Amino acid sequence: MNQDFNLNIPKSLRGIKLKDWVKFIDVYNKNKDNESNDFLNKKMLEIFCDVDLKSLLKIPVSSFDTIIGHLYDTLNSQTPLVNTFKMVGSDGVEVEFGLIPNLDKMSYGEWEDLENYIWDNKSLHRAMAVLYRPLIWQIGGKYRIHEYQGTDFYADLMKEMPIDVALGARVFFYRLVKKLGDYTMDSILSQYQTEKESNSGVVSEENGKVIQQYLNLRKEMSEELTKLQHSPFINA
Repeated sequence: MNQDFNLNIPKSLRGIKLKDWVKFIDVYNKNKDNESNDFLNKKMLEIFCDVDLKSLLKIPVSSFDTIIGHLYDTLNSQTPLVNTFKMVGSDGVEVEFGLIPNLDKMSYGEWEDLENYIWDNKSLHRAMAVLYRPLIWQIGGKYRIHEYQGTDFYADLMKEMPIDVALGARVFFYRLVKKLGDYTMDSILSQYQTEKESNSGVVSEENGKVIQQYLNLRKEMSEELTKLQHSPFINA
């Protein structure tokens, strides 16, 4: 590569910020049907390697293809759940963030915000502000995080978080919701069957409405999960 040209290439997803990933995915979705990938490849380098489009002309062809291949492989990497990670703020202070230790003990407000924000890439940083907060203390593998104060408190900061952490948490949440949904559905259907048997096949209007509402919710959730599984660079 030209010795006068320096390129900052992320070695892994840990080197890509959430805000940059969201920016690229938006460009990708708007241009994925183009016959040529040339524009997308250039935008990938511009966004992830922090280089302007004019400077890309200095990159040797062989290096260009190698870098593009590396970035695509990186974006398609698996993203396991990360419990804690560190970020350095604009003031130079390093802060460690931790995932909510007990997801089954989340408050209603946390759960509602999480469901509202996690489906959309552009609000993913707000969902991460629900799931991850600074540690108060940590002993061994156990830790405690700050109390939830709403998504505004850490949302902007979460735009700077590593995308592997965000995607790992997102996929974990989707799978958790699906698992909980299947369990809840089994419970409702069991109750439904018991009521039918004890009332000669007659189900109360109230329970009938509950079942229908839940079926509608499951349909919506299934559609969102299907979109996720067919989205690029998600690994759900």
